[in-house]
Amino acid sequence: MVNKLIQGMIAIVIGLALMPVIADFTDELTGSGGAFEEGPVGALIDLLPVLYVIVLVVGIVGYIYTGRTQ
Repeated sequence: MVNKLIQGMIAIVIGLALMPVIADFTDELTGSGGAFEEGPVGALIDLLPVLYVIVLVVGIVGYIYTGRTQ
């Protein structure tokens, strides 16, 4: 169990370290002069960092939970 928790913490640290890359990517697409600067798609692209964090947390919790039942 402790091994799964340590692996989960490492995955969270690496995932959050990649957060600036995701934020820069969305800023390039929806920022000034970006391909999706205006329109409804740009609003959805702005949600990518939030969705990234949600998927990261849910994935790690699922990984630790399934490791607990074994």
